Amino acid sequence: MNTFVLNAETANMSIDHLLKQMSSGGVEVRDAQGNIVAIVLGPADQEALTYAEAKIYLNQHKDQIRQALGRRGGVTTSQLLAKAAAAAADAAQK
Repeated sequence: MNTFVLNAETANMSIDHLLKQMSSGGVEVRDAQGNIVAIVLGPADQEALTYAEAKIYLNQHKDQIRQALGRRGGVTTSQLLAKAAAAAADAAQK
């Protein structure tokens, strides 16, 4: 997905420029402060739509995601698999 920032430099660009960018995966339009103001997608661009929906969801839930990442604990996948392999080996010996 391309990003197009609305500011003094881009204010006079033609819509044609935006449409050309849209043909290669959609365009995320942001204001000068970096806030998303629009997402422009072609009608047949399902992959870009899925990406845009995910990005919007992540932007809307930043605080919840940060909190969840802060709560991460426990064992890693590799530790869990190692424990499972050890338990299987132990069970096989009995």
